[in-house]
Amino acid sequence: MNSYQLVVFNLGEEEYAINISYAQEIIRIPKFTRMPNVPSFIEGIINLRGQAIPVFDLKKRFGIEVKERTSDSRLLILDIDGMKAGIIVDDVSEVIRINGGDIQVLDSEIMGISKNSIEGINIIEQRIIIILNASNLKKEIFKYDLEKELVS
Repeated sequence: MNSYQLVVFNLGEEEYAINISYAQEIIRIPKFTRMPNVPSFIEGIINLRGQAIPVFDLKKRFGIEVKERTSDSRLLILDIDGMKAGIIVDDVSEVIRINGGDIQVLDSEIMGISKNSIEGINIIEQRIIIILNASNLKKEIFKYDLEKELVS
């Protein structure tokens, strides 16, 4: 049975996770440059060591109530199939290891999130952790052609 390491983070009251192999780094949220004429969940871009990285607010994308950011808020820098992006999270709580057999696959969307963007859920004691599918999440957040926008 395969085991996976996941980075667990919060968006609102819910816990989410993504395979640690996609997590490049976790940083405090820096100042970012807003971009005109983009969907509201695209917060802008940051300069990370000379590289322009788009920043997404998954709470806006998933329809989760957006509250003021706190000192715990972080930017999770992902590298998904060579595409780098930052996602704003309320906090990063831990790294866990789970067995592939412990992931419960869902047949429908959950809390407004497309089932394609969710790998499944994992229940640990009283906690439900929603595991995001990185490749499909990339398709979901990059529906808007950001690369074209960044070049022009």
